[in-house]
Amino acid sequence: MPTGAPAQYGAQTSKCVLVVDDDFYERELSAGSLIRFGYTVDTANDGADAWDALKHGNYDLLITDNRMPRMSGLELILKLHSENKTIPVILASGAMPVEELKRHPELRIDATLHKPFTINELLDAVKKVLRAPDGTAADYPVFQHRDLLGSPTLQEEKPTIAPPQGQTNSSHRILVVDDDSDNRRLSLDVLVGSGYDAEGVTDGAAGWEALQTYDYDLVITDNKMPRMTGVEMIEKLRSARMTLPVIMATRYLPTHDFIRRPWLKPDATLERPFSNDDLLATVNKILHPDDGNDGHTETLLPDYL
Repeated sequence: MPTGAPAQYGAQTSKCVLVVDDDFYERELSAGSLIRFGYTVDTANDGADAWDALKHGNYDLLITDNRMPRMSGLELILKLHSENKTIPVILASGAMPVEELKRHPELRIDATLHKPFTINELLDAVKKVLRAPDGTAADYPVFQHRDLLGSPTLQEEKPTIAPPQGQTNSSHRILVVDDDSDNRRLSLDVLVGSGYDAEGVTDGAAGWEALQTYDYDLVITDNKMPRMTGVEMIEKLRSARMTLPVIMATRYLPTHDFIRRPWLKPDATLERPFSNDDLLATVNKILHPDDGNDGHTETLLPDYL
């Protein structure tokens, strides 16, 4: 069943979106971002499941990948056309079926997104396709953040958007360290959208430089990165007696490193793919232990550590 976002995460809308992608991680990233900005979202893992959903549900927008098992995005759009369904469509794919689309000029595709695309590009495309009744684009919020990108000067403009009403997290400053720009920007969008002061850098070396330059309350880091890994950055933190908490958010946890050197174990771990709510819940447990949390989260590491 589709679920909407809480009011503090974005403007509520009556728009229902179906996101179709056989890649679980990309599907959940897109769906989670849309939900957080107030849309109601259902997901399907290929064109066949999407077609079944479209027959039984009412949607205002379809966002679909192309190359998928059982039924491709283009085949799904062809079925929509054959059934005279006029739902707006955004085709989001790494390889657009240009020749096939030339052979079917009658097909309606309202917008395209070339993978990899950013969260802002996704939201902008959705906003432009889902026009308000007066013909102007609906004014949905796009949260801003600082992304330091490993710059030696570490000088970037502060985000200009105010925290959502009722949020009081702005006193906490968080550093996000990830060499994947989409992962980093999504985490920054989610954190800033929830009222935190968040900055991003591209690897452990840039993260270590930032930690020596500014004061932070929390570090969220990937592990496998160029120049300096997350584990190597944590080792520098521990050696320098820096006590700020660390969340390691990565696809492959370096469990053996923590077994050999348990003093490097982070305060919490998140194994990708994780949801935006998982990220916020973990951050909240670390930074707000007085809210009924013990300040430490259950990790995915072995019990004997």
